[in-house]
Amino acid sequence: MEQITVYLWGALALIMVVLEISSTGILQIWFAIGAVCAAVVSWYFPGLYWAQILTFAIVSGVLTFIGSKIFTEKTQGRQVGSNPVYSIIGKTAIVTKEINTVEGTGQISVNGDTWSAKTNADTVIPENTKVKVLDIDGVKAVVETINE
Repeated sequence: MEQITVYLWGALALIMVVLEISSTGILQIWFAIGAVCAAVVSWYFPGLYWAQILTFAIVSGVLTFIGSKIFTEKTQGRQVGSNPVYSIIGKTAIVTKEINTVEGTGQISVNGDTWSAKTNADTVIPENTKVKVLDIDGVKAVVETINE
């Protein structure tokens, strides 16, 4: 009867793996590894429930701490830069359709791509004007005229 804990820890590990696969984060895998370690302890020491729980808690906690540190360091500062959409920020573009933020119209051409555009101010920027891309707001490039 005491060997059932091996199966319970294994089931918990399987549940955690399924949750990890179905989520976008990286958290449940550490608990799955902790459950596997607790199952090993349960196999060799079936009556020591406190050792199983302690093993699960320590392994899961340490791996979660180390894993989150590594994952945070590798992705820190990349949230915006890793998306190629943001690569046009700072680039020079040409207005291909008059930009009128009040009316919600305007297009630019940058790097051979056509983008909807707007300004931070309520100014109108005529066609064939050079602009600088300041930001991306939703699906629109936020631009300002370049004074030459």
